[in-house]
Amino acid sequence: MSFRNIFLFLLVSFLSTNLIAQNDIELESPALLEAKVGEGVVFLVKYDRQNNQDLKLTWKSSILDANFDDQEGEFYWKTDANDIGLHSVFFYLKDSADQIVSTSKTLIKINAYESVPTIEMEPDSLESRAFIKLLQGEEYNLEFVATTANSSNEDDVILNYIWNNNTDLNSIDQAETHIIGNRLLLTWTPSQNQASKKYFDLDLIAVDNTNAVNRRKYRFQIVSQELPPRLRNNVNDSYIITADQKLDIDFSVNDPNNDPIVYSVDIPVNLGAPSIDQNGIFSWELSAIEMSNISSYFPLKITLRAEEADDSKNFVEKEVTILKSDKNDPPSITKLSNLSIREGYDLKRRIFIKDNNHPISDLTFTLENEPDWLYVQQQNGRVFLMTDTIGFDIVKADGIPVQFDVLFTVTDPDGASDSKFFTVTVNEGVNTEKLYEQLIDYQKSTDALLVGLRKQIKELDSKVQRNQRLKKGLLFTTFFLGTFSATGSFFEDHTIANKSIPYAGALLAVTSSVNALAFNQEGKIINLRGRLEDVEKSIVRNKSYLNTYSIEDENDDELRNSELVNRVQSYRQALIEQRIELRRLEDEYRDLNYVQRKVRKFNKKGKVDNLRWNFIDKI
Repeated sequence: MSFRNIFLFLLVSFLSTNLIAQNDIELESPALLEAKVGEGVVFLVKYDRQNNQDLKLTWKSSILDANFDDQEGEFYWKTDANDIGLHSVFFYLKDSADQIVSTSKTLIKINAYESVPTIEMEPDSLESRAFIKLLQGEEYNLEFVATTANSSNEDDVILNYIWNNNTDLNSIDQAETHIIGNRLLLTWTPSQNQASKKYFDLDLIAVDNTNAVNRRKYRFQIVSQELPPRLRNNVNDSYIITADQKLDIDFSVNDPNNDPIVYSVDIPVNLGAPSIDQNGIFSWELSAIEMSNISSYFPLKITLRAEEADDSKNFVEKEVTILKSDKNDPPSITKLSNLSIREGYDLKRRIFIKDNNHPISDLTFTLENEPDWLYVQQQNGRVFLMTDTIGFDIVKADGIPVQFDVLFTVTDPDGASDSKFFTVTVNEGVNTEKLYEQLIDYQKSTDALLVGLRKQIKELDSKVQRNQRLKKGLLFTTFFLGTFSATGSFFEDHTIANKSIPYAGALLAVTSSVNALAFNQEGKIINLRGRLEDVEKSIVRNKSYLNTYSIEDENDDELRNSELVNRVQSYRQALIEQRIELRRLEDEYRDLNYVQRKVRKFNKKGKVDNLRWNFIDKI
């Protein structure tokens, strides 16, 4: 036998063996099905019944209440709350000798129904009735918190609100509303007009990461009440009156109910015509002779009073001591500006004071309602408002600046004083140590992510290259067999080559069919690889932005750069979005045929988690 005939014989034998293998009976059932509690699980188990009528279809499973029609191949199971978890069903094809010809396995995962978010109000003591009762003129600080059982991350819940069923109404009078993630903060001092209106509705809408939605209505009832007047400004305990100089004390008030106010003063003397006008300004001016005539009355105590004209039980009053001074000029605060400071910094701001009778070192300085870190210090005849380095626990998580209204008072040795209010505003600062830790953590996370991502891209690329090589091999086989069949008439009769021509023709048809159908997912693989490469490019590009900043340690001044702070925040948001996209791509990856085969293989070994893209968890 010639070498050529031997080669053709071996080739025909090889292709014939593959053809027989492809004709094996295949039992088909879904590899994995998911359903929620209470749903029915229905699917068909298929095989070539027409050409295999002598075969018998059987099944086995630990599911007690499932049903299987072996004639139609239909599986049915009505699930309940006790079925949450993973279940297995096995199907078998047996011949007349009760031998297994083909098998198939289906995994069924039963999931619990996702619950809707819950919304709670703090303090909950106000929810004792259908209406939440708020008293007019009282300040209330309410907090509403939304949580979900579907996630342990509070960032996975979004909270929104609607006032009085009006989507265009963002706020109401006397109320401040701030939303911080899953929390709504409401500070509300109901007014008299709101007490007249009486009822207000606040609808809260919570949506979690599974798109589960809950809406809860809170109904408020504003209860009117009579409130006493309140002083507009601080009134000192003592004042000094100087001969031939007018003394004015501002005792003006606000009335929460807008009732008319009557002012009065109780003073034991009449000289100098002491009086208080309709605006609450007490005035008194004494000549030197008049002051001398009533010298024995000093220190003199007076009582200032403001009461509602229609109800004298609602009032405010204060006792003030008036000292006399023939020559002393009270100290004067000539310049005291509002302060603005940022967390992480300290402050030193000068106060300008004038006193014609005493040196600065003899004066006394006090602060009222001041924060712990603010104090007054004298240096070389000057007065400064100073702070320690402000910590990063002042401004709340919403980033809204915090304000302190502080009263500064200067008093001389004779008891004369001057006071002024000023505002201290603390703005959110940059915690360089925390920012540095975030920066290092994001860089490490990105490096680990890129390693896993590159490995996955290489796997898909290798799969594409392998398919391309197989495709070329099948094209060559198709061409060779076609040529071999076409030239068969040139072989001598009764030779092996001549007899092989019909088989070659049949194999040509089979090879052409495989060539046309075997690579129907190549486009999906190429598309998935391209989208992974796009994510990789985006990550590398974002990382390169951070690498443009040269940071040595947590004390580097560059960390205070607002542009860098914004970059880090944007980078964190980008990582979150990329994580979501990669999880979506992972689902598409697991739907590929060759990956499904791996899933079935790893399921048998109990190592299916090895196929997860664990590198996504590095984010």
